[in-house]
Amino acid sequence: MTVETQLTLWQQAQLQGRVIWALTMREVITRFGREGLGAIWMMAEPAMFIVGVMVIFSHIESNQTFSVAEYLAMSYPTLLFWRNGTGRVTKAIEVNRSLLHHQPIRPLDVIYSRILLEFSGAAGAAMILYLIFVQLGICHWPADVLTMTLGYFLIIWFSFAFVLIMAALAELSETVERVSHVILYLMLPFSGVFLPLYALPAKFRELLLYFPLVDAVEYFHSGYYGARMPTYFHLDYAMFVILAMTLFGFALTTIAIRRVQLN
Repeated sequence: MTVETQLTLWQQAQLQGRVIWALTMREVITRFGREGLGAIWMMAEPAMFIVGVMVIFSHIESNQTFSVAEYLAMSYPTLLFWRNGTGRVTKAIEVNRSLLHHQPIRPLDVIYSRILLEFSGAAGAAMILYLIFVQLGICHWPADVLTMTLGYFLIIWFSFAFVLIMAALAELSETVERVSHVILYLMLPFSGVFLPLYALPAKFRELLLYFPLVDAVEYFHSGYYGARMPTYFHLDYAMFVILAMTLFGFALTTIAIRRVQLN
């Protein structure tokens, strides 16, 4: 009987929590180093993406109730979760195979640590920029804080499930790894980030609502804009699909881990 099996469920959870945190800190040092800004780049990189996109598109004619800059400031950060997260977890298990010789480290911990680092950086950058934009008058305080928060967590949940699936598929197929960037770019027009649904014809709007990410983003928008923007979403449907994606992601990851361990 190993030491790990003698631990209680709570002790095992604490152990894996420390392992994931240690792997996350290792990833921070590996990616950003100890010199210069160091870990600050974790939030600086996504912040530069957000500001850059706002500057590029801010010249477009504004809506009567909200500006393009405001829309992008609230919408663009949502795609950093699933887009950047996918890029970081691709082949994460294969690259860190040597770490798996240490008993407390599980293959999923490697994926979790990278997701945690990417998601926390994106969320931190979005929060700091949002507070700055409110002070500058670009953004406003949300119409419904609870709805906006729940919508944000729904986007994070979708992103976690999507990243998990992509990580597993990349481990199972080199083809998926090579075309993952293409998949991410093709998802951009259907992410609900660059164009609000109310601006689309009804038939296209209904088709896009079959993609749960769009429902999540629209629900997030409804919390922020309130009556200033018409929003469309099917919350029950989105939660059901994302739950199914999460379960599928875990099942697929289990298969991928077994294949990596056998090889």
